[in-house]
Amino acid sequence: MRQVKKRRDKAMMTNRITAGTALVFLLAMMTHFVARAEDSLDSLTAEQRKALEDREDELDDIKAKIKAYKDIVNLKQRQGAALGDQIESLEAQAKSLELQMDLNQKTLVEIQSEVQILTERIRQKEAVIIHQKGILSEIMRGYYDDQASVIPAELIMNASQMVNPLQEGEWTAETGAKMSELLSSLRSLRESLVSEHQALIEKQKKADTLRLQLEEQDARLDSTKTNKEQLLAKTQSEVQKYDALVDDLEKQREEIEDEIESLEAGKIDALDTKDLPGFNKGTLSYPVRKVTITQSYGKTSFAKKSGFYKSGFHNGIDFGIPNGTSILAAADGKVIAIGNNGKYAYGRYVAIDHGNGLVTMYGHLSSVTRKLGEKVKRGDTIAKSGNTGNSTGPHLHFTVFSAKSFDVVASKVVKSLKDIPVGATVNPKVYLP
Repeated sequence: MRQVKKRRDKAMMTNRITAGTALVFLLAMMTHFVARAEDSLDSLTAEQRKALEDREDELDDIKAKIKAYKDIVNLKQRQGAALGDQIESLEAQAKSLELQMDLNQKTLVEIQSEVQILTERIRQKEAVIIHQKGILSEIMRGYYDDQASVIPAELIMNASQMVNPLQEGEWTAETGAKMSELLSSLRSLRESLVSEHQALIEKQKKADTLRLQLEEQDARLDSTKTNKEQLLAKTQSEVQKYDALVDDLEKQREEIEDEIESLEAGKIDALDTKDLPGFNKGTLSYPVRKVTITQSYGKTSFAKKSGFYKSGFHNGIDFGIPNGTSILAAADGKVIAIGNNGKYAYGRYVAIDHGNGLVTMYGHLSSVTRKLGEKVKRGDTIAKSGNTGNSTGPHLHFTVFSAKSFDVVASKVVKSLKDIPVGATVNPKVYLP
C-alpha cells in the first residue's frame, strides 16, 4: 500500500512538472509574440515617416512663399490706390490665398494619413489584446485541466486536503512571474489604446477645422478674383478713358464727403455732452485683436495734406489690418444699421447702438456676419475687414457717434446711395483702453 502511494505521488509530481514546463514555454512564446506585435506597430509609422517628413518640408516651402506674397500685398497696399498697384495687390492676395489653401489641403492630407496610421495601430492593438486574452484563457484552462487529471478521487472527495499548485516548486514562481508580465502587458496595451483613441479624435477635429477654413478661403479667393476681374473689365478696354473716369469718381467722392461733413457739422453743433457717457478709458474695447492705428481722429497730417478730405478732418480711427480680418464689437449692444455705400464713403458697414449714448460704426468691410436687430456682446465677431468704399487699401474705419444724433440718410449727390451713416462724432480714444 505504501509503495502504491509513493508511485502515485511520483506520478502526480511528474505530471505537475510536465504541465508547469509546458505552461512556462507557452508564456515565453506569448511574450515573444507580444514583443513582435509591438515591434510591428512601431514599424508601421517608421515605414511612413519619410513620406510625412517630405510633406513637412513641402509645407515649410509653401509657408515661406505665403510670407513672401503677404509681404508683396502689404507693400502694394502702402503704395496707394493706383490702378496698376491695385491689380498687382489683388493678384498677390489671390496667390497668397491659393498657397494658403494648398498648405491647408496638404496639411489635411497629412492629418488624414496620420488618422489612417492611428486607425491601423488601434486595430492591431485591439487584435493583440484579443489574442492575449485568448491565450491567457487557454493557459489557465489547460493548467487546471492538467491539475484535475492528476488529483486522485479520494482527494477530490476531500477538497480540504488539496494543495495550492501555484505555491509548489520553482516552476510555479516562474509561471506566476510570466503571467504577471502578460497581464502587465495587457494593461499597458489598453492604456496605449485609450491614448491613441483620444489622439484620433483630436486629429479628426483638426481635419474638420481645416475643411471649414478651406471653404472660407475658397470664398475669399473667389471674391478677390471677382474684384480683380471687375477692375480689369472696367479699365483694360478703356485705358484712354481711365483718367476721365478717375476724375469723375474723384469729383463724386469729394461731393459725397462734403455732403457727409455738412450733415455731421450741423449735428456736432447741436451735440450736448450730457447725451454722452463720461470719458472713461475702457468704455469701449478695440475692434481688432492686433492694434495698428494708421490714422487717428481729427485733423491728421494725412487728412490735411492728401486732399482726401476736403475739410481736412478725419471722423474716426483707421486700423491697418489685412483683408478678411475678424472685426469685433467694441461693447455690448444691438445692430441698428447695415449698409453698403458701394465704391463711395464707407463701402460696406455695420453700426451698433450700445445703449449708453454711443453708436459705433465699422466701415470698408468685406462682409457683415450679423443681422439687423441682433444683439451682440463685447468681443463678438461682427464682420470681416475689407477694402470697400472710398478706401486706399484694406483697413477698418472706426467711428464713434452720439447715439442721439445718429441717422442713416440718402445722398442728394448720388441718387443710388440710400444709406449713408451720419451723426455727431466723438474721438474714439476717449473711450478706448
